[in-house]
Amino acid sequence: MVLAVVFLLSGSGYAQIRVTGKVTSSEDFSPMPGVNVLIKGTSVGTISDGSGNYAIEVPGEGTALLFSSVGFNAQEIVVGKAAVIHVSLSADPRQLSEVVVTALGVSREKKALGYTVQEIKGSQLDQARETNLISSLAGKVAGVNITGGSNALGGSARVVIRGETSLTGNNQPLFVVDGVPIDNSSQGSGQRGATIDYGNAASEINPDDIQTITVLKGPNAAALYGSRAANGVILITTKSGKDKAGLGISVNSTTSFENPLRLPDLQNRYGQGRGGVYNIGDGGRSWGPALDGQMIAIPVNTEWPPKNGEQAPWLPYPDNVKEFYETGRTLNNNISVSTSNENGNVRLSYTNLDQTGMVPNTDLKRNTFAMNGSYKLGKKLTVTSSMNYVNSSSDNRTVVGYGNESIVYTWLWEGRQVRTDKMRDYWVKGLEGRQPFTYNYSFNDNPYYTVYENTNGMNRNRVVGNIAATYNFTKELSLMVRSGMDFSNERRDSRRTYGSNAFPLGMYRQEQVYFQERNSDFLLSYDKTVNKDWSLKISAGGNQMDQRRDFLSNQANELSIPGIYNLGNSRIPIVVNQFDSKYRISSLYALGQVAFQNSVFLDLTARNDWSSTLPVKNNSYFYPSVSLSTVLTNFLPVPDKDILSFAKLRLSWAQVGNDTDPYRLRNVYNYASPWQSLQAVTEPASIPNSGLVPEAINTFEIGADVRFFKNRLGLDVAYYDTRSKNQILNIPIDATSGYSSRFLNAGEIRSRGLEIVLNATPVKLDAGFQWNIDLNWSANRAKVVSLVDGIDTYVLNSRYISSQARVGERMGDMYGRGTRRDPAGNPVYVNGLPQQTTDLVKLGNYNPDWSAGLSNTFLYKGLILAGLLDFRKGGAIYTYTQVRGNVAGQLVESLDGREGKIWPGVIANPDGTYRPNDVKVTAERYYEVFYNAEEATHDATYLKLRELKLGYKFPNSLMKKFPVRDLTVQIVGRNLALWTKVPHIDPDTSGYTSGGDFLPGIEDMSLPTPRSLGFNINFKL
Repeated sequence: MVLAVVFLLSGSGYAQIRVTGKVTSSEDFSPMPGVNVLIKGTSVGTISDGSGNYAIEVPGEGTALLFSSVGFNAQEIVVGKAAVIHVSLSADPRQLSEVVVTALGVSREKKALGYTVQEIKGSQLDQARETNLISSLAGKVAGVNITGGSNALGGSARVVIRGETSLTGNNQPLFVVDGVPIDNSSQGSGQRGATIDYGNAASEINPDDIQTITVLKGPNAAALYGSRAANGVILITTKSGKDKAGLGISVNSTTSFENPLRLPDLQNRYGQGRGGVYNIGDGGRSWGPALDGQMIAIPVNTEWPPKNGEQAPWLPYPDNVKEFYETGRTLNNNISVSTSNENGNVRLSYTNLDQTGMVPNTDLKRNTFAMNGSYKLGKKLTVTSSMNYVNSSSDNRTVVGYGNESIVYTWLWEGRQVRTDKMRDYWVKGLEGRQPFTYNYSFNDNPYYTVYENTNGMNRNRVVGNIAATYNFTKELSLMVRSGMDFSNERRDSRRTYGSNAFPLGMYRQEQVYFQERNSDFLLSYDKTVNKDWSLKISAGGNQMDQRRDFLSNQANELSIPGIYNLGNSRIPIVVNQFDSKYRISSLYALGQVAFQNSVFLDLTARNDWSSTLPVKNNSYFYPSVSLSTVLTNFLPVPDKDILSFAKLRLSWAQVGNDTDPYRLRNVYNYASPWQSLQAVTEPASIPNSGLVPEAINTFEIGADVRFFKNRLGLDVAYYDTRSKNQILNIPIDATSGYSSRFLNAGEIRSRGLEIVLNATPVKLDAGFQWNIDLNWSANRAKVVSLVDGIDTYVLNSRYISSQARVGERMGDMYGRGTRRDPAGNPVYVNGLPQQTTDLVKLGNYNPDWSAGLSNTFLYKGLILAGLLDFRKGGAIYTYTQVRGNVAGQLVESLDGREGKIWPGVIANPDGTYRPNDVKVTAERYYEVFYNAEEATHDATYLKLRELKLGYKFPNSLMKKFPVRDLTVQIVGRNLALWTKVPHIDPDTSGYTSGGDFLPGIEDMSLPTPRSLGFNINFKL
């Protein structure tokens, strides 16, 4: 059927071509599709295709051709003897009718919007690319804070727009593809200290299929999407076959290679052992003898248990960690076919991603099939549809975080003398499949054994699609009905052999993860031009969202026969974990706009949701919004519009409700391990609340968009103030009640911020050289106004440190034990060791003071040089790698004081005075206690060269002998350089839990950030 549509659309015949050419933008020399090309004085014409090319038959020489496009100055060119005419159109600052996609998929003129949106073109994402689409947005949008998660292959990323406004929610935005919301939950798993990051759902969106990404910032822009859009919306519009005359084929291929951006600074003077001594069987701490070449007995893989070993020179192996990581490789190939005619269009696309990780034996494969089409069934009815099928698979996803199956953890507990060539042969001879060989049997496994034998596979099938029909009753009145679905079904498979540290008798686990969300909506729209001054747009519609999540885990914690990974091979009863949930929101909404002289725009919206997760008497919540946009330059006397080209003032207010997760209204029982022949059940530790009411979020925003010098300089400024009330909290209660907490409504958060976007073209020469600058800057402060009566502190998360919301303080404040000090600020010692505070101290705040992205693009004829700097100022990060790495004696800091040292500080006297510390202790004892939370927390400021591209676009005139056109070849790189004072790690990271939750401000044995360098080639046929 699809092939028939392609044939139908491409079947229109080609006229004899008299004049051909290409239309480009004078701003950046990019091709311009959809440009009208008319023979002057007639209605005969054509439009340029997706590459800006056109072809038209003209009567003869002297014929005038008119080239026009909305928002650009029209050009008239008289045909001479030349049969090829190339045209470059310049932007018309007086029109500035840039169109962006807004809520519900409605296209609007940007000048008419009373709130802030920012748009990213798909071409900014599909060249120097990331496997996770979300990570590709870092540094490109003001007010959008993106932080890496585990850095695992295909791992998750956290995105927050305009700061945190919820104490218990994830504060992440809603993702919408072609008007239909999709899932972006983070997929985690784990057992016995092993956490696996399977990635967040939006990471599967294919950049090759994206036309634009529009970021709707906050409730003002996203109110029509309801409660799930309280934290903003990332709106994705996929490519179509529109304006592709005839049959077009596009190819985009990227090959890149990945290496660690940064590894910990390790010492190489002392080897494995404790107290300066090493014996076979000692743990992996490097507090042993000096690595001076002496002969010492070390473990060997021909002996079990280790007793005598073999004599070997005691020497450092400085690059053992570096040698373990391999050069990753990413192959991404896309081919698309598209066509259109006056009745419709279609685009088909296939993308193959084949990636091997820096961690050995890790991989990710993804195949994406995409279709987007539209067709007119008569004069009044148009049907559109888009569909994406994604299959993601991996034979092994690495364990992340702190635990004896984590690669980073493993290497921090392996001695500095350990040779990687010895570790690669990881079975004890004669005990293959039962006993792995390593240098450290106390804490963890051989890292090569871990990645090659203890695997975590997965296979996920996902379908995201929609079909919509629009019927135009009249020119003014239309009805759109649409139904969309996001469906995924995933199987996970984890295996542990006999002899592993965590599972001595092996383990096998299967997980089934099912997700389905259906959205059905309609929108009745009326668009009327009342007279030359006034116009009116009114729409009303509704939506019903049905969501289902199922999770089933079966785990055999001991295997009867080694190497047989089947649940029937379990030695003991299988552990089953099952959770199913259903969730529905029904909605009605309306929106209207009144426009005066196409310069003043007043918008009103209203929406009411009915949520299944709230009590019946409180499950209805209404929220309105209002916005005003005024193009000042259309009214004010501007002496020279070449200087002040455009000025707009915008103002908006919105209120949004927010519900909660399923099953918080009344208690339900959970199944537990049977007691003899009786099935046991347990009651949740939290008391539900059948009287919960929706959260309420109110936002005010004011902004301005000003452009100068014929659009050569643009400045967009926005200030917002958001208040979130009736937070749904899980408050701790007295344990004697039999419960640990209860749900209730309480608390208020106030979030304020400033965003600045600057666009400039400082240099633009007739010779073809152009320099473009894009700068975005933002700062946010979120403050806890109130909590519950009698409670002034609410713990957001607690791992190593405690992230707390305290009344009067900022969201994101971090607390932990600090160093006890005297009144002069000197650390206090007892028996030569530093002492911790008894109370928690404030460590800092994980949110940045401000963040910025600076993009520079240089164009000269076909040459392209572009770079993106991502800057984060301030904020704090706690690094557990530094803590445990020094406890283990592995990091360079641990060299000081190996032979004993009187560490600087004071000792408390009985009379309350202090004297200098005079007790000598070794670094081994010192670092066991030194790194409290305060000492391991650092200023998270960093500057990162996020992206770099250098390429050349070949003129089509040089490609006449080849079947390709618009050929572009580029060298591309991501995360090429990092400048920071944080030791050992990349601060652009966060902790990650087995439940898929992020722990901002915490680095938890994170894998190294991949530095990527490769090349991209794209062309059309």
